[in-house]
Amino acid sequence: MSISTREATVTLSGVTTVTFDRRYPYFAVRNDSSAPVYISTVNANCTAGADGVVAVPKDGSVVIANCGDIFGDGTLYLNGSGTVTIMGQYDGGNRFKVAQKGGGETVDITPTSLGYTPGAKMFYDGIYNFPPKHATNGNTWVDMVNSQTMGRYTDTAGSGLIASNHYIKQAGIATAMKIPDLIDYDRFTVELFVEITGGTTGENDIISNFDKAGFGIYTENGELNASIRSESSTSYLNIATAFTQNTPYGLAITYDGQAFKFYVNGALVGTKTLSDYKKSTKNTYLGCLGAGDTNYAVGTYNFYRLAAYSRALTTAEIAKNYEKDVKRYVDGEPDFPTEDETEWITSIGENHNNIFRGDDLFAKGYTIDDICAMIADGSFSDIYIGDYFTLSGSIENVPCFVEQTGDDGTKSLVESTQTVTYNTKFRIAGLDTYLNTGDTAFTAHHAVIVPDKNIGTNRMNSTNTAVGGYVNSFMFASVLPVYNTHFDVKLNNHLLTHREILSSSATNSTANNWEWHDIKINLMSEPEVYGSNLWGNKYDAGVNYRQFPLFRIASKYICDRNWCWLKAVAGGNEFVAMTSNGNATRNGAGIALAVRPCFCIG
Repeated sequence: MSISTREATVTLSGVTTVTFDRRYPYFAVRNDSSAPVYISTVNANCTAGADGVVAVPKDGSVVIANCGDIFGDGTLYLNGSGTVTIMGQYDGGNRFKVAQKGGGETVDITPTSLGYTPGAKMFYDGIYNFPPKHATNGNTWVDMVNSQTMGRYTDTAGSGLIASNHYIKQAGIATAMKIPDLIDYDRFTVELFVEITGGTTGENDIISNFDKAGFGIYTENGELNASIRSESSTSYLNIATAFTQNTPYGLAITYDGQAFKFYVNGALVGTKTLSDYKKSTKNTYLGCLGAGDTNYAVGTYNFYRLAAYSRALTTAEIAKNYEKDVKRYVDGEPDFPTEDETEWITSIGENHNNIFRGDDLFAKGYTIDDICAMIADGSFSDIYIGDYFTLSGSIENVPCFVEQTGDDGTKSLVESTQTVTYNTKFRIAGLDTYLNTGDTAFTAHHAVIVPDKNIGTNRMNSTNTAVGGYVNSFMFASVLPVYNTHFDVKLNNHLLTHREILSSSATNSTANNWEWHDIKINLMSEPEVYGSNLWGNKYDAGVNYRQFPLFRIASKYICDRNWCWLKAVAGGNEFVAMTSNGNATRNGAGIALAVRPCFCIG
C-alpha cells in the first residue's frame, strides 16, 4: 500500500506493507482495533516477538525509528487485524498522545507546545482548562504550568459556566475567581484574552490585586484602564483607552523596574514611568476587587486565557501571543495540525541549532536582555542560527606592539596601546555548543556569538615564537582580557564564563601540553571553523571540537576576506591563521592579523 499523505488510516488483515512517498526518520502508529498489532521497519514478516518487531496494545500508540536502511526507505510493516492510524514524523515525539477536547490519550501539553512565549509562571487556558484535556466541571480552572487550581469565590455549582474555549464570569461575586499565585514578582507581565460582555457602568475589575498597592485592569465609565501603585504615590498611575463591548481583546501589562506599560491587541497604548512599584501582598482575583473584596464585581466576562511571567515581555512577544490567541480562540485554528510539520519542528529548542534564519533581532524589537532571556530558559523561542544583532563601539587601551625606528635606522617593536573601533553584525553561531563541557560542567544555556567582521588587528606575540603555547601568548594574556571587560559592559553583563583547555607549551612543530582556564572571550579553534584540526592537534582543540552550526549550515560566513588568527599552535614560531580566501594556514606569531573572537551569552 502506497501512502501519499503524512497521516493515514489503514485496515489490517494479516501482514500489511505500507510505503510512504517520502522518507521519514520516525513512524507513529495508533492501534484503533480491539487486539494488539505488531509493527516493524526491518522485519517484513512482522512476527510477534521477533527481532525488530514492536507490539502496539489495544488503544495504545507507539513511535518507532525508521531503520530500514542507512537513510530509511519509507517502508513500514504491520501485522494484525482491524484499523490503525499511521503517521510519518521528523522527530520522536508521539503525536497521537496529544490530548483533544473531550478526552483521549494525554501528553504533557505546555504553553510552548501551543506556540506561546516560553517561561510563563502561570498559564490558564480556556481549551485545555483541566490539562491535558477539557473539563465540563465549572468549579475550577487548572494552571497548565504548575497544576494550581483557581477556584470560584463562592459558587461551587456552576458547571454550565464553562464553554468550549473559555470560562464565563457572570455578574456578581459568586463567579469571581481567586488566583492562587500572588503575582508578587519584582518584574512581571500579566496577559489576558478576554471579552467584556456586560457591566460597564462604574468601576468593574477584570483582574486586580488592589490593596493600596499592586496592579489591575478594569473598566470604568466606558473606558478600559490599567493601573499600578508606586511607593511614593498616594494614588494609582493609570493608563486608559476606549473599548467595544462583546469583542475579544488581548490585554497585557508589563513592568520592567522602570516603566509600566499597557498593551491592547498586541500594540502599546501607554506607558507610566516608575521605579518604586509597591507590590501587593494579597491574592489576585478575576472579576472583583483585589484581595477578594466583594465590590466592583458587576462586570461579566468571557475569559479565554490568563498568563503571568516574572519578566517584562517585549512588544514582539506580546504581539506573538496575541496573534496565537486570535488563531486559537477566534479562528478556531487546530493546536496540532495534522499535515504541517513546521510548528512541531520549531517548537523543539534543539532543532533551532539546525535551522538558519538570519533575522535582525534588534529590528524585531528585542533588547540584549530579551535575547538572553530566550536563551537562558533553553527554549530559544525566537532564536535561530544566523540571527544577529548589530553593535558598534570603541575599545580603549588595547595592548599592542608598534614598529619603531631607532636613530640608527633599525626597527623594533615597542609595546603600546591602541583604540579598536568596530561596527558589525554579531551573529548566532551555535546554541548550547559547550553545554556540559569543562572540568567543571558548563550548565547554563547559551548562544555562541561570532562577529561577521574582525574586531581590530593584533599580534599573537611580539616575536615569532609559540613555545609558550596559546596560554602564554600576548594575545591571550594581554589583549583578550581588555575585550572581555569591554563586551561585559556592552552586553549588560550577559557574557558567560565557561572552562576551556588550552595549549600551554609547544615544541618545534606542535603543542605538547595544556591547562584549564576560565574563558569569556576567545579566538576560535580550527574544528569550530572547519570541523577538524588541520595544522593543530588535540592540545589546541580541547573542548572546542564541535564545528559551529553557522559554519556547517552557511559556510559563506566562515571567511570575512581578512587574514585572522585562530588559537592553534602551528609550530615553534607560528600559530594557525585563516587567509583572506578562507583556507587554514600558518603564520609567524609576530605578524599583525585580524582578531575575530567568539563568546557566549545567556
